[in-house]
Amino acid sequence: MDKVDVRFPQPAKAPPSNLPKNALERATVLVTLMARMTSLLQQETAAVQARRPTSELAQFAKDKQPMSLVYEDISRTLRVDREGMRNLPDELKASLKEAATALYAASAENAEALRLGGIAQKIIVDTVVGAVTKAQKAPTTAYAAHMGGGRGYTPPPSGSRASATLNTRL
Repeated sequence: MDKVDVRFPQPAKAPPSNLPKNALERATVLVTLMARMTSLLQQETAAVQARRPTSELAQFAKDKQPMSLVYEDISRTLRVDREGMRNLPDELKASLKEAATALYAASAENAEALRLGGIAQKIIVDTVVGAVTKAQKAPTTAYAAHMGGGRGYTPPPSGSRASATLNTRL
């Protein structure tokens, strides 16, 4: 639980003044916002499918986050205003429905692309880990110089593959 200093009361934060004030403004802004979000999701989906660099994909995530928060806030206040929703023009209601349908379709496509991208990354990582593990477990043979200068066979080392040396100089 956060500590609150009751000795110095803080003034209440005023809501941002640039938010739409009535249902008509909210619906108009929401249609535009959903179109922008749909476009961004489609761009991100194309970037994921084209295997663009991680930095580019991270920028999409940074752009999506504030838009999602504004979308959530405006859509919630619009849903609460039932009287305002009833009084919206039919064209605007149809635009809201079309924009919502397009946004949900783009969201589903984007989620699927991100899921498949994650699976592909996991396969690549598992393949590399398997190859490294297999290489570490592979038996090795070593030829060492024996007495007399000839080459001879020595069995593979056992135990850890880490090497160690012994300082024999005293």
